[in-house]
Amino acid sequence: MAAIDANENPSGPTNLPPPTTTAEKGDRLVATLLEEDLPETERGAADTNVANLLDTVLGDPDSTSYELTFDEVDDRISEFQEDTLVKQAFAKVGKRELKLNLTTTQLHTVCWKGVDLREYAKQIESELDEIEHLHVLDYVKQSRSLVDLHSQIQTCDQILENMEKLLSGFQADLGNISAEIETLQEQSQTMNIKLKNRTAMQQMLNSVFNGIVLSPDLIRKISEGEVNEFFLQHLADLNAKMTYVKNQQGRHIHSLKDVGPELERLRLKAAEKSRDFLLKKIESLKAPNTNIAIIQQNILLKYKELYSFLLERYMEAAAEIRQNYVNTVSNYYLASFDKYIKSLLKLQMVIADKLDLIGYEESAKRGLFTGKLVLKDKTNVFTLGDRLQVLTNPDPGIILTHVAEDQNMKFAYEAIFKSMNRLMMDNACSEYIFTLDFFAAPKSRQNRMFAGETASAIFVEIFDPTLKLLTATFKQHVDNSFDAVGILLCIRLNSQNIRIMQKRRIPCLENFTNAINMLLWPRFQAIMDMHIESLKKAVASKLISSKDVHPHYVTRRYAELAASILTLNQGYDDALLNNSLLRVRSEVESLLIRMSGEFADKKSRLVFLINNFDLVATILSEHAAASFDQEKAYFNATLDNKTAEYVEEELRPHFLELMAFVTRSEADPGVLSYDPDKFEKVATSFNNSWKAALTSINGSVMQSFPNFQNGARILHGAFTQMLLYYKRFLTLWEKRFGNKKQRVQPIGMQSVMVEIKKFR
Repeated sequence: MAAIDANENPSGPTNLPPPTTTAEKGDRLVATLLEEDLPETERGAADTNVANLLDTVLGDPDSTSYELTFDEVDDRISEFQEDTLVKQAFAKVGKRELKLNLTTTQLHTVCWKGVDLREYAKQIESELDEIEHLHVLDYVKQSRSLVDLHSQIQTCDQILENMEKLLSGFQADLGNISAEIETLQEQSQTMNIKLKNRTAMQQMLNSVFNGIVLSPDLIRKISEGEVNEFFLQHLADLNAKMTYVKNQQGRHIHSLKDVGPELERLRLKAAEKSRDFLLKKIESLKAPNTNIAIIQQNILLKYKELYSFLLERYMEAAAEIRQNYVNTVSNYYLASFDKYIKSLLKLQMVIADKLDLIGYEESAKRGLFTGKLVLKDKTNVFTLGDRLQVLTNPDPGIILTHVAEDQNMKFAYEAIFKSMNRLMMDNACSEYIFTLDFFAAPKSRQNRMFAGETASAIFVEIFDPTLKLLTATFKQHVDNSFDAVGILLCIRLNSQNIRIMQKRRIPCLENFTNAINMLLWPRFQAIMDMHIESLKKAVASKLISSKDVHPHYVTRRYAELAASILTLNQGYDDALLNNSLLRVRSEVESLLIRMSGEFADKKSRLVFLINNFDLVATILSEHAAASFDQEKAYFNATLDNKTAEYVEEELRPHFLELMAFVTRSEADPGVLSYDPDKFEKVATSFNNSWKAALTSINGSVMQSFPNFQNGARILHGAFTQMLLYYKRFLTLWEKRFGNKKQRVQPIGMQSVMVEIKKFR
């Protein structure tokens, strides 16, 4: 066992008191190892202290103060290593990378291998001295840089000190400026409030001054000035002042009592001058050949503020102006239209009378003494023709009577009807717009509905006599008219007039146009009833006394009337027109059947009906409008049926034996057992007569039907039907005999077709 002197410590630190016990020495070592904040220059001394403390803990082997066995040393070292503070100290030493390299394993190795701890501590101390020396040399090398850095830091400190003083001065100045700004803001707010109060007071004073102060110029212009544009300006100023004074009646303004009488005198004077001026201008409308529209637009509307002033300030004078205007203009329009209507009626062309009905005989129109057909100055009663232009022509169609009289022009009534209505519409629209602008109160002008009611009331007063005159004129003609086409044209013109007024957005003539419709439609229906009644009462024997199979004039009348009505119904599809036309068609068809009964033979009756139905179909086919489709389909179907009947009648005299044999044989199941003589007899008869029969049929058809196209169509149908009969016969022949030769051979189908082609 080696002896260790625990009291001897030659290399221990001189600045620490010597530890008294081993535990204190261990604690001193741990505290030294835990030192983290020492600068680099002091860490060498600290490391030396660690070594000295370690020697003290382990003891000096040369010391004789007390002795420890190796087992005791090993226990103490183990206890020392297990201590928490020692573990933390060695961990810190490892983190700082101390050059001691004192790990637990090394310390254990030193202790157990018998290394002299003093020598080992001295080695560590020498290494630390070397490191310290290296650090000192490094610091010496960097001394100049450190001096320059120290100088720069001092310079920066001086600059920052000056900046601090400058900013402190700025802060003090800003504080003073902020206080001054707050003072200025308070003064500005005070001044702003004073300015608003003074401005409001000035506005109130200006309003009062402008409302009650009467300038000498205003008084002089109203009292002595002429009525012109300047008078209107001063009148507006006066009216504004009167309105202001009236609105201020509840306020205690002493000056209102002073200005009130002056305003009243000016009101009376202005009303007097306005009334006299307007009455004078209205009186000028009574002059002969006056263009009322020019006076309305250039004078009355220009000075409409005079009437507005009277309406607001002097109701009695305004009512007088209004009534005077209504009477004057009403008489003007009544006289003008009365004169124009009389001039137009002299230009009327006679179109139809009570004898111009579908079912009446032509002889009824002959003269009483001459016996000749009376040719009136008129177009065809039932044909539309050029009369349609009155609807399609975009020209307003207003007839200038003096020009027409000079040129001896005549017009159908629908043209006169259009001229009257269009002239009346133009004047009515102009008058309605004028009354809406002139007579409506200033406040009501902003309300379109109320202004319209006012204008409508005045318009009715003005135009009521004229509209009654026009209605009576139309009624007189309509009640005595027998021209269904003319009445229907007037109905369509009236519909156009309604659309024109709707497009103009002027409702003043709605009642008038509705009244005209109530006149026209019943009369049109009455005329159609007359046509139907004439057809029912028609005597067939008188109408077809000549026994002519050509188209009858009754059929032409109906076809032309139907085409006219259907043309005028295009785009309207009036059920009333369709029903009326259907009734007329039924009666015409019934009359034609009665007239065909006057012929002795069925063939002539069919020829007569086919010619008449063909005439109707031909006339209707000239029109491509959709409204014609139903009528065209009906007559084409009827024509086809009658044509089929006629073909049978035409073939029967020539091919009766063939037709009867084919019809009977096809219905008899035992046709294959017929006697060959029957077939040969039919074939012989056909072979001997078919060429002559074709020639006869061709001549008969061409002579019976004046319409070449219709005749060609019927002839083609007859030949086709004959070929069908003959082909059916050949089919029966082949079934009966097959390829067997007979004494008589029927003519081949090809030969018959070649012969038929010659008649094309």
